[in-house]
Amino acid sequence: MRRKPIHRGGIVSAGYDPVKRALDIEFDTKRVLRYEDVGSEVAERFLTSAEPLSYYHDVIEEEYTSSELSSRALEETARPAKKGIPDELKKLFGE
Repeated sequence: MRRKPIHRGGIVSAGYDPVKRALDIEFDTKRVLRYEDVGSEVAERFLTSAEPLSYYHDVIEEEYTSSELSSRALEETARPAKKGIPDELKKLFGE
């Protein structure tokens, strides 16, 4: 998901996927939260808000289910997996 810079109220960037109905919010603490089942109207209001942190606290934070996206998880989705010998084969052949 592509996020747009916000840089207001401790929020660095945010992005919305209308197909998955997922809203990602990156804070200045490097924490990234994904909120599920967010409607497009709520996401649009948040993304265009003059005070996104207030809107986040008032409307999003307690109303929607979130999961934390670690920086490592974000990096892994951005790059292809490394090829190599699977651990199971290494164990089987004593490597």
